[in-house]
Amino acid sequence: MTAPNLETVPCGLCRSQRSRVRFESPNVWSEGSADHFAATTDVFGAYGTVRECLDCGLLYTSPRPSAEALLAGYEGNDDPDYESERDSRSMNAHLGLSTIRRHAPGGRLLEVGCANGFFLNAARMSYETVGVEPSRRARAYAREKLRLDIPAATLKEANFPGASFDVVVLVDVIEHLADPLDLLKEVSRVTKTGGIVYLVTPNIESLSARLLGSRWWGLRPAHVQYFSPKTLSALLQKTGFEVVESRSYGRIFSWGYWLTRLENYPRLLTAPIETAVNLMGIRNKFLYLDTRDSIQVVAKRLPEPS
Repeated sequence: MTAPNLETVPCGLCRSQRSRVRFESPNVWSEGSADHFAATTDVFGAYGTVRECLDCGLLYTSPRPSAEALLAGYEGNDDPDYESERDSRSMNAHLGLSTIRRHAPGGRLLEVGCANGFFLNAARMSYETVGVEPSRRARAYAREKLRLDIPAATLKEANFPGASFDVVVLVDVIEHLADPLDLLKEVSRVTKTGGIVYLVTPNIESLSARLLGSRWWGLRPAHVQYFSPKTLSALLQKTGFEVVESRSYGRIFSWGYWLTRLENYPRLLTAPIETAVNLMGIRNKFLYLDTRDSIQVVAKRLPEPS
């Protein structure tokens, strides 16, 4: 994959051109590596220039590849390591579903960016499910291995009728979008009045993000939007939703997978942890960990203004 052409873009929330540089990596965005589009990537540098909007506070990457180049990157994404954590990802799905069911116990559920379909596979015990996913490989896995309904690569391509869904799910998706405002407008269109949207995304204003600064795991090439609870709430309000629940989001992964997330931190700190895990023989055991730097939000679709 060749390095993409970069373009300067406005804020993805309020469209303002006024911004200041908040973070800057020594390398340009992605340097053309297809691996950077993988969910399991351990590449946290080369994220380019992250700007803070001076009008609404959203952090976003600019310059960055065009929306078309980003979509092409995800369409060709091949991430076999994602499948290796199938069991833990299925458990994480049930954690998210326990939150969703409190607000919408049944009905039609759409997942935007459903990857291999592990969340949808868990959800179809309670909901009528459908998903969209740009990765051709992941989409084929979901259709062929799990027999899931994945009609299109993107939400706009699917062109669902208005007010089609009781629940719309975006887990670790919104931070990858070239235009989150445009996508949430379409989510709003296909969500029934009183239905909900459930989102999970890294929290750029979390304590760990502020303490680690440019070394925070959330700063990575594939992330082009960086939300806080405040800016995420503003995005949802702009598109016809009202936040009804917002809290941190913990995850279950194997000890071995968690160790790979530490590879970019100083060995002086991480080596003792790795040694202890290997001595105890627990690399394949599961660990739930809430690092308090991802947020999950449930928002209700409001009636159209009269």
